[in-house]
Amino acid sequence: MGLIDDKKNVFTTIGSYVSLIQRTAGKIDEVYNLYPSINNKKDVVPFLLDTLKTTVGTDALKQTVGELFTKVADIAETQIKEVLKKQLTQFNAGASIPTFFQSTGTGIQVPVKDIDTYGKFKTNPNSDVGSLLYGTTENFDSKVYEAITFDGTPVTIFDMLQTTYDSTTDKITLKSVASVPSIGEWMSDYVDKAVIIDKKEFLSNVMNAVYGSATAAQGKSVEEVYKELQVSKLIEQLIEDDDSFEISQDEFDALLQKAQALVDGVIYYDMGCGLMASELPLNDMISLIQQISGATDSFAVGNAVENTIYQSSTDDETIAENKETIRDGFFQKIIRIIQQMLAEIATTSPQIRALMAIIDAFQHDGVVTKIGDAVNDLKNFKVMIKCIIREIMKMINEFIFKLVVSYLISLLAPIIKKIIQEKINQYVGILKSLIT
Repeated sequence: MGLIDDKKNVFTTIGSYVSLIQRTAGKIDEVYNLYPSINNKKDVVPFLLDTLKTTVGTDALKQTVGELFTKVADIAETQIKEVLKKQLTQFNAGASIPTFFQSTGTGIQVPVKDIDTYGKFKTNPNSDVGSLLYGTTENFDSKVYEAITFDGTPVTIFDMLQTTYDSTTDKITLKSVASVPSIGEWMSDYVDKAVIIDKKEFLSNVMNAVYGSATAAQGKSVEEVYKELQVSKLIEQLIEDDDSFEISQDEFDALLQKAQALVDGVIYYDMGCGLMASELPLNDMISLIQQISGATDSFAVGNAVENTIYQSSTDDETIAENKETIRDGFFQKIIRIIQQMLAEIATTSPQIRALMAIIDAFQHDGVVTKIGDAVNDLKNFKVMIKCIIREIMKMINEFIFKLVVSYLISLLAPIIKKIIQEKINQYVGILKSLIT
C-alpha cells in the first residue's frame, strides 16, 4: 500500500478503538472521514496533529502546546547550537583569525538595519513592550542595544566579541577579543556561549505572532511590518520545502492586509467558522508571559494560553456556538507558529545574521557582501538555511511524535486489556465445557 493508504488506515484503526471505548462508556462516537493531512506528502506535522485530535480530541492539542512551551526551548537550544556549528563550519575554518578581525584590527562594519530584520533594536528593553522582546539574561541583542545607547563606546559580548556603534553611519563594528587560534574554533566557541533561545523571549514572539500585541505597541509603520511579514512568509515556504522564493500577488495582498491589522492592533483570524476579531491588550500579554515563562506544568500553561481566546474577543456568541472549532484552529495555529519561530531564531535573529556577516567578511577580506536585504539574504544563504530548518523540523516532528505515541499507548492499553479478558473468558468457558 502507498503512504496515503497507510495514513487512512491509521485514522480508521484509531477511530474504531475510540468508538469501542465510547460505546463501552455509553457515548455516541462521531466519525471523521476526511483529513487534508492524508494527502500532504511533505509535512508530517499536520498528520500527527490530526492523529492527536482523533485519539484524544482538542485537549490533546492544548496539552501539546503546553508541552512545547515548557520543554521545547530547552531541547532546541542544544540541538540548534549543534546544527549551527555544523553549518557555520566553512572551508577556511582552519585558518587563523584574520588580522582585520583581531582586537588590534579595524573590524568589520555592518549597518544595524541589516542584522535587525524585525526592528527589535528600536525598542528599549526597559519599556513595557521591551520586556517582551528581550530575554531575561544578557545576550547578543541586549549588548548591541547597550552599544547603541552608549554611542561610540565599545561593548564586549561573552568575552569574545567587541561591538561599537556609530550613530553617524548607523553601523556597528565587530571584532574579536578572544584568544583563539582559528576561525573554526572562534565560531564554535561563540555559538557555545551564545543564548540562542531565551524562553521568555521565545514565548513572547510566539504569542505576539498570534495577537500582534507587541507589534502594535512598537509603533511600526505598515511598510515596515509588511517587509517583515515577507521574510516570515519565505521562511514558512522553506519549512514546507518550497525554495522557489516566490510570493504570489494574492499572498502579497494578504500580507499587506495583515500588516495593517498588526499596526492597528486588531487581528482577524479564520478559526474555521468565519472571521473573528482578536485584540489582546499589551498588559494582558505581559501578564501571560510572566505566568507561563517560568512554568513547568504543561496543563497549567495550556489552560493559560487557552484563556487568551476569551480575553481577546468580545464575540461571546461566536465562541459559545463554535467553541471546539475555534479551539482546534487556535492550538494548531500556535503549534505551527512555534515551528516558524524556531526556524526564524536560527536563521534571521540579529546574532545569527551578525555571524553570517562575519563569515562573509572572512571570505572577502573583511568586506561584507551578502548581508543586506533579508529577503535576498535568504536566497544567498539558501543551502545553509534549508539545512538548519530541516534539522529543526526533524526535532519538532520527533517531539510531537513521542506525544502521539504516549497518547496511543494510553488509548490501546484498555483495548488490549479488554481483548485479553475476552479471550480469558472464552478459554475458561471452553475448559468448563470439557470438565462438566
